[in-house]
Amino acid sequence: PQRGAGAEPLLGGLEGKALQDEGDSMKKMIKGKTFKVLVGLVVFFVVSGVASWGNPSVRYFLTGFWLTPLQQLTTRGTQSIGEQLSPQQNLDELSAENNRLRAENRRLQDMLVDYYTIQQENEQLEKFYSIKRSRSDFSVVPASVIGRDPNEHFYGFTLDKGSDDGLHPQDPVMTENGLVGWVSAVTPKSCQVSTILSPEAAIGAEVLRTHDSGLLCGQAKAADDGLTRMVNLSSQHTLQPQDMVVTSGYGGLFPQHLKVGLVKYTALDEYTGMPLAVIEPFEDIRSVTAVAVITAFDQ
Repeated sequence: PQRGAGAEPLLGGLEGKALQDEGDSMKKMIKGKTFKVLVGLVVFFVVSGVASWGNPSVRYFLTGFWLTPLQQLTTRGTQSIGEQLSPQQNLDELSAENNRLRAENRRLQDMLVDYYTIQQENEQLEKFYSIKRSRSDFSVVPASVIGRDPNEHFYGFTLDKGSDDGLHPQDPVMTENGLVGWVSAVTPKSCQVSTILSPEAAIGAEVLRTHDSGLLCGQAKAADDGLTRMVNLSSQHTLQPQDMVVTSGYGGLFPQHLKVGLVKYTALDEYTGMPLAVIEPFEDIRSVTAVAVITAFDQ
């Protein structure tokens, strides 16, 4: 009991000393110059704000004398920090990185072009071998459509192969689906193709089921719908819709039995009164992009 009674006065004395020390510290801070300057600035700005209320000249003085220098000081500080964060060395590094990324982008674009070129060549070769498998006597040059004349009403086109590749005028042009036309003009590096939609075709044709024969001869009105015609039919023909039309080989310019299309309907020629058949080609000639040119074949 005596020990406990003596401890309480001791704790009380320590707490009192701590409070006294805190009080002394506060007094020193209040008496210090920093505190007085801070209080003075606060009082100054409060009084200045009240005084400048409705007084433009006072406000202008405060802005020009105090705020503008502070703003300039802040701006210089920001610029200094920016210079420290973005020195010339960093700009050079960014420029070098940008150039590297540009070069990498060009390389990837070149790779993409190569990819599509190889893909196109593979598609051409696939069609080439499909035709070769069906007609082993054919000598075939695969080619791509590189241009179309918008003023050409029968959907003729230009190919990327020419006389340097062994092409000649009158060479038949086809896809894996069937005949599309013939080579009508040749340069060393390219050629022009006229299509079976043209009135200039005059290609011998026959119907497989009935052996009725005639000539493929296009017409402007039919060509607008991607169709051609078979004219010079016998008045005793027995053609029916969906009959298959192939080349007859007549004249020797085109191989026999190249697929052409199906009979859509029969009618009478409005000028001659002779029977004709409207043919829907197996290939959509208006949108063909890759073909095979037959440069040689067995008669």
